[in-house]
Amino acid sequence: MGKTQLIQFLEGAGEKPYRQLVEYHIKRTPTKQLQQAVLDEISIAPEKIKPMMMGYIDVVNEQLGYNSEFWAQATCRQAFDEIIKIAMAIFQNDIVIASLEDALAERNHDLSFQLFQIPTVSFAYSASTQKKQRKFMGIRKGLLG
Repeated sequence: MGKTQLIQFLEGAGEKPYRQLVEYHIKRTPTKQLQQAVLDEISIAPEKIKPMMMGYIDVVNEQLGYNSEFWAQATCRQAFDEIIKIAMAIFQNDIVIASLEDALAERNHDLSFQLFQIPTVSFAYSASTQKKQRKFMGIRKGLLG
């Protein structure tokens, strides 16, 4: 069996700065498509947690969105770990992921990647519309920032 999307991502980009992943999304995806991508990911989330997804995005944004150390230093793997920890705290008994090791269990790869991707694309969407946010995150939208 081939590697899952999560494992391919962590092996390929795990040590790269997380802000580069957000920048990648901004530079390659129009703002409206970023917004739609967040909504699409939420729409395919497990039914049990779908109603809590916007709150989840808000908590990730509150804990990481304005954390300058996070944006300056976090690798994609570190960001994955931090985002999954937040997901575990918010969804507690509503998801089958009980630890970071559990998040990496093959049976949870799709859900783990989705829980990571939703706030990542949400960060990209908000940064694509707010120059101050991009500057704070240390990312650029185009040649002039």
